[in-house]
Amino acid sequence: MDATLRALVDFVESVDPRSLPEETTRQAVRHVVDTVGCGAGGFASEPARIAREVTRGAGGALVASAYGEHTPTLVDAVAFSNATANRYLDFNDFGSSGHPSDMIPAVLAMAEAVGASGADVVAGVCIAYAIATDLAEAVPPTGGWDQGVFSSLGVAGALAKIMRLSPQQTAHALSLAIVPSLPLKVTRYGELSAWKAAAVPHASMTATFAARLARAGMEGPAAPFEGRFGMFEQAWEAFDLPLGDRALRAIERSSLKRFGACYWGQVAIDIATGLREQVDPATVTAIDVATSEAAHRTIGGGVGDAAEKWRPATRETADHSMPFLVASALRDGRIDDATFADDRLTDPGLHRLMDVTRVVADEALSARATRDRCPTRIRVTLADGSVLEREQDVPHGHPERPMSDADVTAKFEGLIGRVLPAAAAADLAHRLWDLPRLGDLRDVGTLFRRFRT
Repeated sequence: MDATLRALVDFVESVDPRSLPEETTRQAVRHVVDTVGCGAGGFASEPARIAREVTRGAGGALVASAYGEHTPTLVDAVAFSNATANRYLDFNDFGSSGHPSDMIPAVLAMAEAVGASGADVVAGVCIAYAIATDLAEAVPPTGGWDQGVFSSLGVAGALAKIMRLSPQQTAHALSLAIVPSLPLKVTRYGELSAWKAAAVPHASMTATFAARLARAGMEGPAAPFEGRFGMFEQAWEAFDLPLGDRALRAIERSSLKRFGACYWGQVAIDIATGLREQVDPATVTAIDVATSEAAHRTIGGGVGDAAEKWRPATRETADHSMPFLVASALRDGRIDDATFADDRLTDPGLHRLMDVTRVVADEALSARATRDRCPTRIRVTLADGSVLEREQDVPHGHPERPMSDADVTAKFEGLIGRVLPAAAAADLAHRLWDLPRLGDLRDVGTLFRRFRT
């Protein structure tokens, strides 16, 4: 196996679930709770419904619990189905690799299928975040590959640990996770489709399949990174992978979300909701948004897709539209499910605010930006000529401005109540917060299957 593959294998082998730092464990639990809540929120969505349909009748030796399905189904399909629901609201966490909690459903599903403990889940989640984050931070941010490329390897490494694969099997799982699966970033640009919610879940599904193949004896290419026509020749420039203790604590550097919208709009939403108390939207004559180059490219029309961002035709495009998010937050003082109702996409009052909104990439703000810092300044001009202006670097939920356990609980409770009665919701919350001490995930899976709209 090549050096990069060996580094990944050695790292997976080195992790002891019993010796994780206390804060790392705490953050893993918080992210699991937050992720399942997001799944409850997205459970009723059309993409999640479609994903559940394809899990039915799947059978297989390794089965787990898909949200809302009476009968346990194949772990691959559960990883896809549950992650699609988790991702739909764009409410789940954010890190250098994209939305790393997209990997958590695969870890939970495999742990349930093989009878692993809650501590094994925590270790698997930490491994997944470590691999995906280190890869994302090592790879130059240019290129057309989507974030699922990082998640594929993160999931494969995590599941290898949970399934107790041998080092050679782990190498095959990692190789098989990446060689057939290079997702395109076109998923994230222009008018966004329902695939936005399912793209990385699909990577989790194929990585789960890869882990099962490796356990069954399938061999993958021995040099997926450094071999002829491998990743370094075809997709990425060569890099060193510094996996180690810092990588294992990668989850501590991930952010949770206060609003169900693209991460690159979170700071702008924070600012706009704060300004709402001082602004009558009817008197607004101009909204000038200066932000980082990354935010401008992703949600501000900076890649030639301004028409789609200023007149989003789908929910998926709206929650990735800076003018839509800022105008909505300034008019309503909030971003929630009602923000993305179908009639909002054609609302003349909202269009008026969007039409006086300008989004630019600011050189000084871009210089302060990082993969999770999005310095943003909003200037609102009113009819009487007065101007209100605010600037902020990171959103609520970033490690520098973390959500409290109470915040995570409140978010979870607001979402889980959509799919479970109060007693069952409280039972699930208790079990998830107690995850490191659970002997297995059977009862958690039972509650997942009780989800109903």
